[in-house]
Amino acid sequence: MMQLLINGLIAGSLAALIAGGLALVYGVLGVFNMALGQMALITGYCTWWFHQVLHLPLGISVICGLIVGGLVSWFVFEIFVNPFYKRHRFLPLVTTIALSMILDGLILLIFEEQPHAIIPGIKDTFQVMGAWVSSMQILLVLLTVLLMMIMGYVLHSTSFGRKIRAVVQHDQAAMSLGIKAPLLHRYIFIMSGVLAGLGGIYLGIDQSLTPVFAFPITIKAYAAIIAGGKGNIWGAILCAYLIAFLEQFAVGIHWFGLFYIPAGYQQAVALLFIIFFLLFRPNGLFAGRARTA
Repeated sequence: MMQLLINGLIAGSLAALIAGGLALVYGVLGVFNMALGQMALITGYCTWWFHQVLHLPLGISVICGLIVGGLVSWFVFEIFVNPFYKRHRFLPLVTTIALSMILDGLILLIFEEQPHAIIPGIKDTFQVMGAWVSSMQILLVLLTVLLMMIMGYVLHSTSFGRKIRAVVQHDQAAMSLGIKAPLLHRYIFIMSGVLAGLGGIYLGIDQSLTPVFAFPITIKAYAAIIAGGKGNIWGAILCAYLIAFLEQFAVGIHWFGLFYIPAGYQQAVALLFIIFFLLFRPNGLFAGRARTA
């Protein structure tokens, strides 16, 4: 049981990074980016390339990977989102679905199908209350918590955060007060891509990168923001952890002492989350509790 809790905490930290950035974009722009999983993998693959092919130190490789992820996010915003989202909020949904298919093909073409680990080999592990965990996993979880704390401080205790909340409430009113809303939209989208890229690096360090991870990453992030309340960053982060725990328990428990659910059904938890909340609570768990400017 403790091993399942540890696994859920590790998987939830990955999902929280991506869901938090996605919720931020939806809250500000009101658009869905269906290529988010592919953008996360690109950052992870680039970090792998810098570290394993060019043999740069891990820290420098992570920074270079995040720079590439930020540039890719900027490109995606300028070409596939910015020309469309002001015309209709659902147009970027179509354009980013097309982009996700293009990126899937490019990832397969460049990096092929075999798994790529940023840090290959067996990692040092030790027991915590009967559960096995590696020092790298503990570091990644702690870094995720630190990033969430920094994001909370920026959003709620800085002028930049107040501008974001003002734009969330009303674009035109914010612009009348001198806030450059279009520029802020660009910054937020790039920040979302960088957070997703951190999730891709996390995945490449903790496990291995393969092209098939892109769609499950995206679906889990969307399940989290739908369950947490669209645009509610903290609700999305909390639900990302909740989904990760449910995924671990769904396939890790010997149900009624009779059977185990096959691991292949683990990804169905996020899809069931989406269906359940769209049917019974479409506004999410925390839709009415988001902080305003």
